[in-house]
Amino acid sequence: MKTGAKDSEIRIVIADDQNLISEGIRIILDAQPDMKVLAVADNGKAAVELVTEYKPDVALLDIRMPGVDGITALREIKEKLPETLVLMLTTFDPDEYIISAFKSGADGYLLKDTTSETLIETIRNACNGSITIPVSIASRIIAHIPKGARRNSLQEYGLTQREIEIASLIANGYNNDKISASLGISMGTTKNYICDIYSKLEVKGRREAIYLIKELGH
Repeated sequence: MKTGAKDSEIRIVIADDQNLISEGIRIILDAQPDMKVLAVADNGKAAVELVTEYKPDVALLDIRMPGVDGITALREIKEKLPETLVLMLTTFDPDEYIISAFKSGADGYLLKDTTSETLIETIRNACNGSITIPVSIASRIIAHIPKGARRNSLQEYGLTQREIEIASLIANGYNNDKISASLGISMGTTKNYICDIYSKLEVKGRREAIYLIKELGH
């Protein structure tokens, strides 16, 4: 889990302009023994101010909010506090929102019709270095990659069998520690494999790698 969380407690700020939704999420998360909601905002400007003040581990942001929208708030938060994990939680899922969110540094994107169990799991995974992305959203992101640049399998990207094994673990939410322990290899070796995988897939990091690996069926 991310360092700085007191007694392994995940500290959270919520921003949503619908009070009924934000208070419902607060109740769900505060009921978890390892989570604490520090504050709730009803607009993007207040969200940035509260995140700057409280320095939480996780910020849950709606996209459509009055004044400063969620995407703008995301950018400002990542600029001021890049270590804060930002998960977009919204009713809206047009491609332009999804693409803009991840280009701006979002650590996850969930729809409000998701289950409370999925929301809780996503927050915990993010704090443990993993990213949970619904396959439907990942596939739509990959669809924006020019077709000429896409291939049909990890083998076509030149990955070895061992690299494919590690890529599958990455896509299933394993962080570096879990990959290392699962395969019985050192952390240094794990990092070298992952670096080579990113290079062959021509991605900038774990988020983009997960999108592509899942799209290729792993």
